[in-house]
Amino acid sequence: MTSVDQGVLASASSDTLSTNISHAALRAAIIHSPTDYHSGNVTGLRAEERNVALAFGASAILPGAGQYYNKQKVKAIVAISLEAAAITGYSVMRSRGNSAEEDFQNVAHNSWSPARYATWLNDYTQYLTDEFGATVTAPPVTIASGINFQNPSDWSSSQSQDVHRMIDEITAVERQLFHPETGAAFSHQLPDFSVQQYYELIGKYFQFAPGWEDYPAWKDAEGNFLVAIDPEHTGIDGSKPNVSDSFYRYAREHADAQDMLRRASQISLLFVFNHLIAGIDAAVNAKLHNDRLDTSLGLAYDPAGRPAAVTRLTFSF
Repeated sequence: MTSVDQGVLASASSDTLSTNISHAALRAAIIHSPTDYHSGNVTGLRAEERNVALAFGASAILPGAGQYYNKQKVKAIVAISLEAAAITGYSVMRSRGNSAEEDFQNVAHNSWSPARYATWLNDYTQYLTDEFGATVTAPPVTIASGINFQNPSDWSSSQSQDVHRMIDEITAVERQLFHPETGAAFSHQLPDFSVQQYYELIGKYFQFAPGWEDYPAWKDAEGNFLVAIDPEHTGIDGSKPNVSDSFYRYAREHADAQDMLRRASQISLLFVFNHLIAGIDAAVNAKLHNDRLDTSLGLAYDPAGRPAAVTRLTFSF
């Protein structure tokens, strides 16, 4: 550390003397000024202390702004570039995820029918009663008629109520059913139409597979139950032979869309970290700058015994 006292030509009655010196000016003063106070005039220099709070706040709002304030242009460019990259990545991934989400919802509307699922549920209830002596007290589901599930936006208020009522009846039956192979009760009930869980569950659990349009017939022409009556039936190597391709394809599309939306959310965290880290970096560098350049004012006497205001400049290398 180097410490230099420079006399400033001023009377002892001076109230204040403010010095704020740039690094270049400070070094010039140290090198060129003499050792006595008679000729040590460094008036006109003004220190560049930086506002730590301002540096932090500027970069917390706009990464790079605090770095620019600290005269760190390379860091400023890096910070704003990271911000631009995060915004671009989030926008692209979010747009793709929303588009994919809209696509799989349209697939669900066109290829999965709660009415078809309710029809299977009624037959499955009968199957469990006939083959396994099950007791189901919930009444059979009344299938809503005249409903176009491919265009729910066109439903009238009464049609929406009919669908809601049908799903309530579906869930009442589901709570009393079980899987013959394991004896386990149904683990899930059908959510209300078009809520997020509705789209997720119909492509996630095999119990909902009969609602897909390409699910195989579960009754023959004489009304006898076929093996497809049980979507959970386990085939060779643990496969589910009754589950159709639409179920698996939809499951993949749904998972891909959710992954993109999840990645968009993860990218959005970069905004927070970039703003926070840039703010902290700007504040720390502003504080370090101020610590390297410190000023204080005092009173001393020149070689002739005359009082003079003295500014003590401490510069840390």
